[in-house]
Amino acid sequence: MSAMRYGLFYLPSSLPATRAEGSERLRTVVEQIAHGEQLGFDSVWLAEHHFHSFGGLFSATPVIGAAIAQKTTKIRIGTAVILLPYHSPLRVAEDYATLDCLSLGRLEFGIGHGFVKWEALTFGIPLDELRERFQENLEVILKAWSEPVLNHKGRFHEYRGVEVWPRPVQEPHPTVWMAATTSLESFELSGRHGFHMMLIPFLNEVEELRLKVEAFFKARREAGHDPSTARVLGVYHAYVGESSAEARAAAAQGLAEYNAAATHAHSLTPGMPDPESYRSHERHRTQMRHLTFEDLVAQGRVLVGSAEEVREKLEYVRERLYLTDLAGNFALGGLTDAQARASMRRFIERVAPKV
Repeated sequence: MSAMRYGLFYLPSSLPATRAEGSERLRTVVEQIAHGEQLGFDSVWLAEHHFHSFGGLFSATPVIGAAIAQKTTKIRIGTAVILLPYHSPLRVAEDYATLDCLSLGRLEFGIGHGFVKWEALTFGIPLDELRERFQENLEVILKAWSEPVLNHKGRFHEYRGVEVWPRPVQEPHPTVWMAATTSLESFELSGRHGFHMMLIPFLNEVEELRLKVEAFFKARREAGHDPSTARVLGVYHAYVGESSAEARAAAAQGLAEYNAAATHAHSLTPGMPDPESYRSHERHRTQMRHLTFEDLVAQGRVLVGSAEEVREKLEYVRERLYLTDLAGNFALGGLTDAQARASMRRFIERVAPKV
């Protein structure tokens, strides 16, 4: 196996109560990522959410990405993920081409459907259109980046002779990573297109997820893409402590905040039925509610413990899920900047070199 690549993942799961805290929080994140680059992290991945305490602080990911680009020189700047169905595809093409330019070609383009109904409702996007909008918006963006002039006629958009400025630095366009949580269809779609795969193992039992990753590789092979060039990124809640007990105490608090914020986001649409594309996600969330923090640790859905414990778990999930990349959510809700930085340092110094 080739060497793993390690990244940072951010989904701030509690909201600043005041204006000043919002400013302080965002600037702390940017400084923390610059510190992560110095430690040796290869990439950073920014979640996009809106209108609630479950990551809503990261509503303007290209702006945050641009701030990171100015404070760093090497770290890859990824999205995990852009909620593609909610936005004008031309606007996304412009914003992220601009970020690719400002970062000198460091953008990693991670995309997903979105799964918080309140966001779709607020943006005015019917839930049963999400899949089709995702596919058409993606087609428009990749054409806008690859072709000098965009011509497109689809169900939702029609463009004739449109030039999108600026052009991204990377040719023909930045690398596409597709996030899939539960739907087999998404894994197969990603494989057929020759995209890279982004996993949210928190929501899945390892062996069940393994079968879906194998379906991704099969679809990729059948479409004529070289499976050996595929990358698979696992996004994990992570905390490497001085001791097992210290790590568990810190991470349990952080995950409790994360889950409380997620529950709040999903509670904003009481009684609203799920469209077909959401049902598998909702089923996995329901199963998750029955798992304790200790279950999550034991099942390798989170990477928490001493350096030795985290290394063992990482080696296990790496092999089972064919991971080439791993991104850690080290800045768990409620942890201080100092705690997150210490955990990041222990991961790079004591876990990564031994995998």
